Amino acid sequence: MTAIFIRKAEKSDLPAIQRLLSTYFLDMEELKAEDFVLAEGEGKVLGCAALIRSGFSEKEFLEIHSIAIHPNFRGKGIGSRLVDRVISTSVGQDAELYVKTTAPGFFEKLGFVRIPDSEKLRLWEDCKSCEHFGNCSQHALKYRKSRR
Repeated sequence: MTAIFIRKAEKSDLPAIQRLLSTYFLDMEELKAEDFVLAEGEGKVLGCAALIRSGFSEKEFLEIHSIAIHPNFRGKGIGSRLVDRVISTSVGQDAELYVKTTAPGFFEKLGFVRIPDSEKLRLWEDCKSCEHFGNCSQHALKYRKSRR
């Protein structure tokens, strides 16, 4: 298998990140290159994940956002390595770490725990006004630091 390196993204990586995110119908709205970490192999972007600072209703927190792995490289531990890098980046920042995802099992293996929908409404303004909230496929999880 190709050696895979995890690194901070640079502005020149933005087109590759956008192509990868579009594979999963994700966008980069309000995200910058410095928000991302990348998995790179043979000079190609194989995966990405962003760490952003979010806040709603006077609660500020960190959020893993826009995580995507090239379809040909899924199941090889790249997503776990990206999330581990994001977690290590967030350590020392005085904020809790959350994620909204359609793959809660993946994040539970990495030390995240599901939070109730009432907490989801308190954290994300877009959830509060979403017409699909009752049928939402996105689960909200919080990182439990005691895992490490």
